[in-house]
Amino acid sequence: MQNWLVEATRFANGFGRFAKLASWLPPAAVALVALSLRLHGLGDKPFWLDEVTTLHRATITLPNLIAESLHSKHYPSYFMLLWLVAKLGTSQWLLRLPSAVFGAVSAALAYAIGNEADGRRTGTAAGLLLALSPFDIQYGQEARSYTLVACLILIALWGLVRLAREPTLVGTPLSHKHRPPLPWIAYGFGTTAALNVLNVAIPWLVAANLAALAIAWRAGEGRKAFWRNWAWVQAFVLVTWLPFFIAVCVLSHGTVLRGEGWAPPETWATLWSIVAPVYLYRISAFITFDLMPSAVPWLSAIIALLALAGAWRLRHRPAILAVIGGSALALPLLLLLVSLLTPVLVARYFAWSAAPFFVLAGAGIGQLASRRFAVAGAAIAMVALINLAPYYHDETKPRWDLAAKTLAAEAQPGDVILVDSRDAYEVFSAFAARNGLDKRVALTWTPADAARLSPGHDLWVVYGRTGQGKMIAPADYANSLAPVGTPDTGQSFGSYVIAWRFNTPDAIANACGGAQTCPNPPVAQP
Repeated sequence: MQNWLVEATRFANGFGRFAKLASWLPPAAVALVALSLRLHGLGDKPFWLDEVTTLHRATITLPNLIAESLHSKHYPSYFMLLWLVAKLGTSQWLLRLPSAVFGAVSAALAYAIGNEADGRRTGTAAGLLLALSPFDIQYGQEARSYTLVACLILIALWGLVRLAREPTLVGTPLSHKHRPPLPWIAYGFGTTAALNVLNVAIPWLVAANLAALAIAWRAGEGRKAFWRNWAWVQAFVLVTWLPFFIAVCVLSHGTVLRGEGWAPPETWATLWSIVAPVYLYRISAFITFDLMPSAVPWLSAIIALLALAGAWRLRHRPAILAVIGGSALALPLLLLLVSLLTPVLVARYFAWSAAPFFVLAGAGIGQLASRRFAVAGAAIAMVALINLAPYYHDETKPRWDLAAKTLAAEAQPGDVILVDSRDAYEVFSAFAARNGLDKRVALTWTPADAARLSPGHDLWVVYGRTGQGKMIAPADYANSLAPVGTPDTGQSFGSYVIAWRFNTPDAIANACGGAQTCPNPPVAQP
């Protein structure tokens, strides 16, 4: 009898370990799907202006990295991570790899949040919706910090959802004699870390404090203990973030408190250019504020209806709905308010609110019975893949790489390359260095330098988009070159970059009347 009990106990323990392992399979599968989609073509599209900035900071000294980041109203945390990655190499694939990994982890966290909120089916749907989102994949292939901050906020959101679901945890003491429950650790760590990566996490701090009201309301007798714990955690968050925020404000001369001058105005077209890619599966042109043609136009309506159905389903769990719904709405609403004072309406600033939105949409699918859920989920996933496919082939980033490669093959030693702006110089010079072009030609963005350097050599003029600000029309820029003469050749590289060759050695100097009086070409006004 005793042997039978021992064997039964061993079997039960083994089954328990298997069940625990099995519980990790769905989020691992979601993460694997997300990672595969983000690794596909990861290094294919060239760096653009912001990524060139990342490349620059990843390859300078650490003190200079920190100083330059703070002066440019950035926290140095993400760039320090890329500084370490750059020790292994600086290819587009490698510098974007952390973003791909953070994007995959975010999809697994969306599963975990949906599972806590409404069960495994909701979690699976939420994770896959985020994994298949063209917008999230786009930033999972971007050497910038948006997927990192989203991942950290989702860790914090998981903690809040867990607290909303289990009122017994809200009042557990956080003193040194007790081990703080994991949800409290997740919220405190995720919030602090996110705030020290990007200031777009500040609306999350507002959303979290509003969510705390809903959690406290449901806490019953533990309400007082909850507020005590909340005060301790908030104090920790503020103490570990505010000094860095103040440093950024001071060293950037207060520019962190102002919006980007190139951000578009608050119009219905601007709002649609944000809502459509962030939440509704449209593909953004990325380098502009335009949308690419949709392969499956009606998919956006399905996603929106699923989110509404999910919110309706969670109405019976008001605290959880308040936490998730508030997280989805707080960021866009706060940025809309800020935009009344200064322009901040840029799609990437809305990135972290996509995941809680997809949790709501996941709840809309999760209410289906198992068989119907499997059929509906498979159908939506297949349509989402069809919708996603054009992204990998669309030109979402300017082809400065092709321009540099072509000029490296055609330009002769001593030739001069004049680009249309300082930003274009930063981007083009990065690709010129990779093609050895910088060692054979003179590269400048000022006509005066070109006039001084070009006599006796060909002049190449390269015009193109580097970022999302306003630009003069290509025709207007070409007209500004009329005093130099007529170009011998002209070539387009994709949709955004054009190069002209002037085989008139003294033309620019003669047109300028000397290097000292050479005018600059027209520039776009913000």
